[in-house]
Parts: sequence; structure tokens; C-alpha cells
Amino acid sequence: MSGMNVHGIDPETRGYRVSFEDGDRVIRGLVPETLVVDWLRRPGTPPHSDAYQFIAAHREKIMKTLKKMSDGDRSVGAPFDRLSLVEE
Repeated sequence: MSGMNVHGIDPETRGYRVSFEDGDRVIRGLVPETLVVDWLRRPGTPPHSDAYQFIAAHREKIMKTLKKMSDGDRSVGAPFDRLSLVEE
């Protein structure tokens, strides 16, 4: 797997759009803003810098979870079971 790219927040879903290459395919997903809020343990909309820190700190787990989901494996644990795939 390659490095993961963050493409900003999707205003409709309040999820951070991420993507990475896995072999000959690109996997795209959403990291819900609520995961960042839970990680920070403070209410309200987190600053983008905190969201990017969360994503960087959990990059491997996010990528592994999205890859499992992309392969049809739904046996992912909390809190990363809240991630979702983005189909194109």
C-alpha cells in the first residue's frame, strides 16, 4: 500500500476524504469528524489541524480498515467501524 492522501472535509457528510493506492486500485474513504471529536475528548467541531493529526496518527489503521472493507470484510473493530468507503 502507498501513502494516504487527505482531500479535505466533505461538507455533506462531515467526513474527511482520504485515498490511497493498493496495487492497481485506488481506495477512497471517509473518516468521520466524530472520530476526531472522540479522540480529542472535547465537544464541537475540531480544528482541521487536529483532524489531520488524528488521521496521521492513525494512518495505518485507517488504511488497513478501508482495505478490509474494500475486500468485503466487515469484521472491523470500533471505533474504525465508523469509516466508510466512497465509491466512484
